[in-house]
Amino acid sequence: MMLPVPNHVINGDGFYISYNDIDLSIYGCDTTALVLGQMERFYILNGDHVRQYMEIIHLGFDACFDYFMDNLQDINKNSDKVA
Repeated sequence: MMLPVPNHVINGDGFYISYNDIDLSIYGCDTTALVLGQMERFYILNGDHVRQYMEIIHLGFDACFDYFMDNLQDINKNSDKVA
């Protein structure tokens, strides 16, 4: 029997970073999500961006969101859209 394996999560202040290398059939590849609040918004990039987020997570959500915006070439089709 296979048990589901949770995503790798790193908590920030009011947000978290979630690395998912399990749901490849849904997302098409491994993904890294910047998740606001209690799963209010999911900003998802293709690939493993954990190291880069770890370097700036202490600066808060805005710094992580800036990183997301700087990497829109890697945006996943399932990501929430940026207004």
